[in-house]
Amino acid sequence: MTQRATFTKEMIVDAAFGLAREHGWAAVTARTIARQLGSSTMPLYSTLKSMEEIEKEVRSRAEKLMHDYQRRPYTDNPMVCSAVGYVTFARDERNLFRFLFVDRPVTMNRPEGSAADVEAVQGVVDLVDQAATALRDPRILKSWAFTHGLASLISSSVIDLPDDRITGLLMEAGAVFYSEQEETDE
Repeated sequence: MTQRATFTKEMIVDAAFGLAREHGWAAVTARTIARQLGSSTMPLYSTLKSMEEIEKEVRSRAEKLMHDYQRRPYTDNPMVCSAVGYVTFARDERNLFRFLFVDRPVTMNRPEGSAADVEAVQGVVDLVDQAATALRDPRILKSWAFTHGLASLISSSVIDLPDDRITGLLMEAGAVFYSEQEETDE
């Protein structure tokens, strides 16, 4: 009688994350994860109870990686760094970006006040909190919409821009959005 394979949660999530990163979320199934681990699907479900649990863990890792990109020092401005990191993540991690925002997006409606505005813009909190913050501030909403559009165009290979051009576009757009708001405040 052969001994049943056992896998840690970490091993299963590593395999699922690797599949999502390389091939996209559609490639992540219990069978493909098990195949990656050299096993049948039964040992997976003895550790993690469902594909929803696996998806949640992969989402958490993908968001953490995106936040790591957003915290890099691209410029002196933390808000621009966050935006450049978001677009760079979309370019470098196309499949994970698609997983988060196209294939398996989360709802963007959460009560106001769920996160501090600056923290949300800087990518310190989760994606839902970033969207909730953007909906309260028209400048952030415009910046976020422009940044997401640019990230989507780059992620889908519609356009290909070097890092300095990405940074320049984001800085120019931000300057316009914030100067427009200052004019209406006066």
